[in-house]
Amino acid sequence: MSLLQARKKRTLAKLGWVCAKIEEILAGANLTLSDVKLPESQTPGETELERFQRFKALLSETLAEINRGEARTCLGCQQPIADALLDEMPWSFRCPACAAD
Repeated sequence: MSLLQARKKRTLAKLGWVCAKIEEILAGANLTLSDVKLPESQTPGETELERFQRFKALLSETLAEINRGEARTCLGCQQPIADALLDEMPWSFRCPACAAD
């Protein structure tokens, strides 16, 4: 299995998990999301459902890039984002140096 195929498989798994959590929220389940590592900080007034929907959109964009065969570049420095970071957090749009700024 190629690196991109493996990343696609992990991203699809995360997307499935996020979709399941959205369904639980919509069904009125009482969830504690403190253990969920979502990208970026929560925006003021954002609900848990909105946060998961934003996370889902980021994962969907990642899958679209993988399907197009595109490499992700940092929105800050325009350098390629390391494969190791994308394997761990496929929704990353900034390299660690730019994310720290």
